[in-house]
Amino acid sequence: MKKRILFSSLITVIFALIIVTCSFIALVNIKGIEVTKETLKTYNEILIRTDSLNGDFIEEFHINNSDVRFTFIDKNGNVIKDTENKSLENHLNREEVLGAFEVGEASATRLSDTQGVNVVYFATKVNDDLVLRSSVPLNTIEFFTADYIKYYLIIILLVLFLSIGLSLKLIRAIIYPLKELKSVTNKIANGDYSRRVNIFTNDEIGSLANTFNNMADQLQSKISDSLDKQNKLEAILESMESGVIAVDNNKKVILINPYAKNLFGIEGDIIGENISEHIIDYDLISFIKSIHEIETKEIKLMHPIERELRIKKAPIINYRKMPMGVVVTVLDITDIKRLENIRSQFVANVSHELKTPLTSIKGFAETLKYVEDTSTREKFLDIIDKEAERLTSLINDILILSNIENSNKMIEDEFSPSEVIEDVINMFTTNVNKKEVIINYEGNKSVVLIGDKDKFFQMMLNLVENAIKYSASKTIIKINSYERGGYYFIIVEDNGIGIPKEDLPRIFERFYRVDKSRAKGGTGLGLAIVKHIVKIFNGEIYVKSVLNEGTKFTIKLRKSKRLKDINY
Repeated sequence: MKKRILFSSLITVIFALIIVTCSFIALVNIKGIEVTKETLKTYNEILIRTDSLNGDFIEEFHINNSDVRFTFIDKNGNVIKDTENKSLENHLNREEVLGAFEVGEASATRLSDTQGVNVVYFATKVNDDLVLRSSVPLNTIEFFTADYIKYYLIIILLVLFLSIGLSLKLIRAIIYPLKELKSVTNKIANGDYSRRVNIFTNDEIGSLANTFNNMADQLQSKISDSLDKQNKLEAILESMESGVIAVDNNKKVILINPYAKNLFGIEGDIIGENISEHIIDYDLISFIKSIHEIETKEIKLMHPIERELRIKKAPIINYRKMPMGVVVTVLDITDIKRLENIRSQFVANVSHELKTPLTSIKGFAETLKYVEDTSTREKFLDIIDKEAERLTSLINDILILSNIENSNKMIEDEFSPSEVIEDVINMFTTNVNKKEVIINYEGNKSVVLIGDKDKFFQMMLNLVENAIKYSASKTIIKINSYERGGYYFIIVEDNGIGIPKEDLPRIFERFYRVDKSRAKGGTGLGLAIVKHIVKIFNGEIYVKSVLNEGTKFTIKLRKSKRLKDINY
């Protein structure tokens, strides 16, 4: 620091001398040029008033032992006469010439195209057809002389010595107390809060030392309290299963916990940055910017992934009871909403589907109490039996679907899908003959799949059953399977009643039926079961259908040596 103060003082003095000298030189230069212009103007006026424009004595005018050059220029810019050059170019574009013709006189200081040096010009209008211009080189104007240089050097050296002496004295008065203050500061910064500065004087440095010691006492107490509170707060925020974001009145982030960062896809430290630069959600940002009062709201977050959030905000109040920002807690309720929706839909659908056959069974069972006719009783009993079978089928499908959804591990057996498809076709021989439907199957019998053979059988059973059920009599059902590009494809196509275009996106939903006339007594769970089994085989299913022309299901299963465990 000693060298810095000394160096800074010298630099300051030198810089000040340079500034003063440059300013003085500039002022002298400007004054010298102005005096030269006035002299040139006087010479021009003398020549014009004495009518001596053609006289030889015009060559006797001097400034600082330098001859003054005179040039006569007509209104077209042609040089009529010049005291130094015989042949010159047109001067109409010279600024001093143009100014003289316009206002009577003009001056300029510029580089001469003829002489190649900076020249001071002054032009005076003689009449409407003639301008007299006088000039002298700028370097002939003497601003400083050698006689004064020694005085300048003496002044500069004197100022430098005085500056060095004052700087050394200032250094001695400041450096030692500051070294002591620096030593104590370093020890406090390293955690030794018990260190204090020794006070040697009662001047400003001593007052600074005393103030520093008082500050150290308060700092030691407040840091201890602050560390305790910070550790508690960090532990709480880290362990919370909900997001916490605090922003000031300028919407700058002052606190955010890891859960909130993960929820909104934020990486890195964003403390001090505007919250809207990192969270892209209009509802949340508007909620934060609204009036500072306790409020709860549910919003749907679209970025980085779609989520359902419950957010609550409360104002942050300072010691003056003034709002200084808001704190927002964010709870991810996506899974809760999804489970509530699934439960609600499932309960409603199951209740509806179970209620219909139970109502029929109960109604006909009560009616049988009063029916004595044998044929009528048999008819009612047949209806009760069919409704019971429908109820049993519905419960079985619900259990199958539940088992598929809750299955955490895929059975990895090798089986021939072609054989399974043929077994499914053989199961429906009676139904096919009764309906006079023809099933044509073409497939690659050498293909081997790895997976759950029973689930594959259930998938094909539902597809083939639907094809038969919704096909008209004496029609052809086509089943084709082949291998291509590491995938195994299965196509089931019928010429039945088809599915309306608006219903295609929903046919894989639980209990969804196009309409009652197409239900054919089914449970509405068959295609939902098919879709879940396809997912278990790590595959995809597509459907194309034209109303009253037929439906085509295409299943694409990935072939692999071993399927990974897939959770659903």
